[in-house]
Amino acid sequence: MIAHPRPALARTVALTALVGLVLTGCAPGGAASEGSGAPGEPIRIGAVSSLTGPAPFPEVPGAAQAVFDEVNAAGGIGGRPIEFISEDDGADPAQAAQAGRRLVDEEGVVAMVGSASLVECSANAALYAQRGVLSVMGTGIEASCFTSPSIAPVNAGTFNGYESLLYFAKDQLEAERICPVILKSEGLTEPYLALLDEWQQTTGMEFAHIDTSVNLGDDPTPAILAVKDAACDAVVLNPTEPEGVAFMKAVQQQGILEQADWLMLTNVYTEAAIEALGAQGTIGNVYANSEFLPFTSDDPEVAAWRGTLDAADVPITSLSEGGYVSARIIVEVLEGIDGEITRESVAAALHAAGEIEHPLMGMPYVFDDGDAHNPNRASMMVQATADGWVPVGDWVEVP
Repeated sequence: MIAHPRPALARTVALTALVGLVLTGCAPGGAASEGSGAPGEPIRIGAVSSLTGPAPFPEVPGAAQAVFDEVNAAGGIGGRPIEFISEDDGADPAQAAQAGRRLVDEEGVVAMVGSASLVECSANAALYAQRGVLSVMGTGIEASCFTSPSIAPVNAGTFNGYESLLYFAKDQLEAERICPVILKSEGLTEPYLALLDEWQQTTGMEFAHIDTSVNLGDDPTPAILAVKDAACDAVVLNPTEPEGVAFMKAVQQQGILEQADWLMLTNVYTEAAIEALGAQGTIGNVYANSEFLPFTSDDPEVAAWRGTLDAADVPITSLSEGGYVSARIIVEVLEGIDGEITRESVAAALHAAGEIEHPLMGMPYVFDDGDAHNPNRASMMVQATADGWVPVGDWVEVP
């Protein structure tokens, strides 16, 4: 999950093209997919995502659209096509709120699915709760995405991802001197520190060193030298993709690449990042977490997901796995509704569904009537090698 508002290293060209696809192909009031084999009244589903702005995620709703296109081509839901209306919030809370109201009050969507935004949860959680709209979110980022009665992301989230790295370092890498390095980001540093305090209390293990001195975009050398002095054998980072690559370059320049294992959030788990890490010679003891079954694995379910996204020209990333999974979940729920498909019947079906298994997820998806939802707390680690990102170990579940 993207933790900070910076664009990914080499996604720009592909994502720019996809932004155009999403904005033109899923515009408000747009018809169901062309060539649909479902002639009935459309079932309207919405999404509010950061399609433009400092950290765009168009591949998330793009993957959801690809799933709905396949469903529509196969006859839809009981002959009714899914009309997916995707709105751009530009990472602006006011724009997100306006888009949410338009979808809920004017377009009459029965649910929100496949959203991915820096600001949408805090902007619209109260609206969704008031209107009885549930959001099966593709990529939750803000803390408010996981503390709402009306939003249940399919991804693990930033803090669960970071905590899974801590457990992986402790239990599977058997590190004894773990050192968290938290790159500062507005509104996130204090929650990270609270997580670290709780983790130490839960495990009884003390960190050898904690560093929160580096702002995004700063020279990381002082922090790297502090890691060296602390004799850390595992360093857990929270960078964006370009910052993770740059950090590892600085580690290499300081001559301490082999001193420790370097663990980073799923932001760095991209094909562009592994190419950059390989080119600069910083692979081997670099790890990242994948919030879903790693997209570089040879699992048949991964192949099926790739086939859907390749056919729709959607970028292959761990983020787009979230859009795909969220769409598959809502399709399963819609197919199980006996009777009229309305906002109320969709919410009732989601609440009654119990554990929904999906092979790309390490834990079942549950959207009950509780006040908060973080059903997926599992990550699988990948290691940077000369052959690319390679899955290692089993699912790591955060308590």
